[in-house]
Amino acid sequence: MITVKNIRLRPDEKESLLKEKIASKLKIDSKDITELVILHRSLDARKEAVFVYEAAVKTKNENKLLKHKDVNKYQKITYQIPLVKTEERPLIIGLGPSGLFAALKLVSSGIKPIIIERGKRIKQRSEDVRRFMEEGILNSESNVQYGEGGAGTFSDAKLTTRIKDPYISYILDAFVNFGAKTEIRYDAHPHIGTDEIRKIIVRMTDHLIAKGATIYFEERAEDLIIENGKVKALITNKRTIAAEKIIIACGHSAYEFFKTLYKRGVYLENKDFSVGFRVEHPQDLIDLRQYKEYAPYLKKMPAEYFLRAKTTNNKGVYSFCMCPGGFVIPSSCDQETIVTNGMSYSLRDHHLANSAILVQIDKNDYDEGLFAGFEYLHALEHKAYEASTSYKALSQNIKDYLDGSLNKLIFPSSYSLGTVLYDFNKFFDQKLNDSFHEALSHFDKLIPGFIEKGIMVGPETKSSCPIRIKRGADRMSINTCGLYPVGEGAGYAGGIMSSALDGVKTADEIINNLQ
Repeated sequence: MITVKNIRLRPDEKESLLKEKIASKLKIDSKDITELVILHRSLDARKEAVFVYEAAVKTKNENKLLKHKDVNKYQKITYQIPLVKTEERPLIIGLGPSGLFAALKLVSSGIKPIIIERGKRIKQRSEDVRRFMEEGILNSESNVQYGEGGAGTFSDAKLTTRIKDPYISYILDAFVNFGAKTEIRYDAHPHIGTDEIRKIIVRMTDHLIAKGATIYFEERAEDLIIENGKVKALITNKRTIAAEKIIIACGHSAYEFFKTLYKRGVYLENKDFSVGFRVEHPQDLIDLRQYKEYAPYLKKMPAEYFLRAKTTNNKGVYSFCMCPGGFVIPSSCDQETIVTNGMSYSLRDHHLANSAILVQIDKNDYDEGLFAGFEYLHALEHKAYEASTSYKALSQNIKDYLDGSLNKLIFPSSYSLGTVLYDFNKFFDQKLNDSFHEALSHFDKLIPGFIEKGIMVGPETKSSCPIRIKRGADRMSINTCGLYPVGEGAGYAGGIMSSALDGVKTADEIINNLQ
């Protein structure tokens, strides 16, 4: 087979025209193409909206066709998964994307991990999340942050990543094998949707159990036994489990466990993180600005945006976790705190779009101390609750934020618990407000109407972890043998795909070590 790049289709052209377009590019008869597999599809809307494809095709005289522009030999990625005979059972703390994919890779090699997850399985967890979203009753051990599948279970389930790694295909294949639509293999910005990813994660977990993994739900990691710089066991709130290889995949909200690691001498360090708020706009506005005259043809593909700004006070401000046709949701895991996040269902058919707008926070923005970043974030979350006196989120029109005024929202937020008007100029310090003001003005030039037709809801505080558990090239803690920190909570990822990739590669290290 050969690959053919830069095949272009207008939004009003059907995908069935691909074969004819490829044949024309290769100067052959379309009947000579006996097989066609889409490898990549992206939407380029910089000038006029157009789909750009890369495909693998099987045809006659392929070597002679390599002379054409954008044509190359097709090389399919394959994976060698060794089978390992061992009685040793690595232990995984957390069943979010990094822990889940580490476990999937381990069982594929015949290894039977033990997994500790402080939250519940998705069926029970979903009921707890529903109760919080609709009634404001928060379960501190079962919520958007804690439980089977991790925080990504209640998100848009975006699988977009800039990482170029062969294992990206392995991860996408795994999602498809457990029920995701095949388009995620080739879409430039793939997503699954929170309604669909819950079903997929349940199947993944059931597969782990069928392959011999032991999973303890509703069980919290509390301490480690470390002797002579080597991990020996994990102590939970229910039992002690001997293990000489422990993967820490506990996510960025396990504040108390990070303090325990520090007490046990595990090396941790501060890292930069981000804070901000969610913005909401009519999805039709985003579609029109991005797709222009082709917007009517792309109703089933609501437009996204990715915005970046470097402000004059040297702060980076950017959009993050953009959810077309989605909802802003309450995402607290601690009592009397407000945390917002975004999610979409698989159809992305809500009339509002939302995205986080975040500013970078470095060590100069908060007090000294290893856990000062956590304290900074928690202070913002509690401050929001105190201002609201409930789990209703803080809200303001973007225009009013820039003008320093406070008026009724131009449209109701999608946030299920409701909102209270609040001037975000009083929420962030002057340096951060200056950064946000400047960046929002810049974003309005890129998407006219971004200010006038948008509202802000917040705060958003859980986009990244403020600490890192330092590890070496072998993915093991630099001073605690047998301890493998992975994922967002350990400071090595920022989303489903990067977390899953980190888990897979760490599992590889353990597999190699056990062979």
